[in-house]
Amino acid sequence: MEPLLLRLETNDYNMLIADSERLRVKKGELIFSEGSLAENLYFISKGEIRIFKDLGENKKLTIFTRSEQDGFGEIGIFSGNKYSNTAQATKNSELFIIKKAELEKLLGQNGGLGLQFTRWVAESLEESKARIRDFIAFGSEGAVASMFVRYSNMYGIVTPKGIRITEPIMIRDISNYIGISRETVSRIVNKWKAQGILTNDNKYFLIKDINYFKKLLACEKCGVENCVM
Repeated sequence: MEPLLLRLETNDYNMLIADSERLRVKKGELIFSEGSLAENLYFISKGEIRIFKDLGENKKLTIFTRSEQDGFGEIGIFSGNKYSNTAQATKNSELFIIKKAELEKLLGQNGGLGLQFTRWVAESLEESKARIRDFIAFGSEGAVASMFVRYSNMYGIVTPKGIRITEPIMIRDISNYIGISRETVSRIVNKWKAQGILTNDNKYFLIKDINYFKKLLACEKCGVENCVM
């Protein structure tokens, strides 16, 4: 999904930032929590933010991760009075904050800006719905498969042997990302390796049969064009 700020014309970008305040947050710091009042929308100047939902029993499902030039907090600002997820910095980050009232004023005055926000919010909702669908409808295996599809879209290079992921993948990171135990993730990955669906050299994976994952997740019926983290 294209970052929000990259969608904007220069004048719209400058107008939006002019009405925003700066905020620095440290790695691990919470920006807002699920159930708190949705008062601000956030833009990322530098860093990375994880948006997740607490499922209880020490399980946290990552809805998405947003990086530089993107925004977050839209699921709350545009859909109710409270945030339905929690936002946490995964890196030291610098943010711009715009208050809900100021944003609504700008969008009401600028149709082009409003259109870009509408598209961005719609794609965000589709993306979050797809991730929750993968987790709930297809169980643990589907949740792990969803991660590999997203890794392939973000870091995959097509080779004669399959899709090579150019970034290291840690079992621990997958476990934390989708709220499934490390042992369960390892068991699923080892099963796929035994079936010849994927292989790895230390932390670097080669997906030999991406269609297995897409079939498992019924990707052809999904409205999200390009699943990412």
